[in-house]
Amino acid sequence: MKKGPRETEEGARRLSRRAMLLGSAQVAIVATLGARMASMQVDQADTFRMLAEENRINIGLIPPARGLVYDINGVVLADNQQHYSITITREGAGDVDEVLARLDRIIALDPERLEKAREELKARSPFVPVTVAERISWEDVARVTVNAPALPGVVAELGRSRIYPQGPDMAHVVGYVGPVSDYDLSRIDDQDPLLQIPRFQIGKTMVENRLERDLRGSAGTKR
Repeated sequence: MKKGPRETEEGARRLSRRAMLLGSAQVAIVATLGARMASMQVDQADTFRMLAEENRINIGLIPPARGLVYDINGVVLADNQQHYSITITREGAGDVDEVLARLDRIIALDPERLEKAREELKARSPFVPVTVAERISWEDVARVTVNAPALPGVVAELGRSRIYPQGPDMAHVVGYVGPVSDYDLSRIDDQDPLLQIPRFQIGKTMVENRLERDLRGSAGTKR
């Protein structure tokens, strides 16, 4: 049966309305997806930037100089003496064994200390520096500095060791310091990140131990 002009016009209107509804729905979907994507980009931009920054920059701790100990007359009982040490980070070195072998050829490392350094490098975070040699001469510092391009991750640092000017006569009063041990960590209720630095020293007995937190100080940071 042939449709009249009115029916044809009505059908065209219905088709047009359906097309408009479908088009509106498509626009709404596209707009929603676009807004969601924009929101994700804006909301996550700071997170992505932070992650990228963490991958690019390593923030390390700088151990403070340990506090001095005096008697009531102002005589120094415990002091710090500067010395040079060599450290290495697994993240900076890449091939740790190869870099350590080169370093050993340059300044002749102590075999026992070298083995301990290898163990510490495996156990520690790749960003944490591990001491390879302590109290080295200025000549060795110069050799390491000159060969720096061949020693990635290796740094010659100025450190400090504890000395007692009055000798053993005051040891029973002043005490002594030593590297943080697993036993120390198990009994110390202290979350100080300095305690996680390899071979970081704390007071073991007497005044050095009793005034540990005050003498230890607070860490600085470096990038």
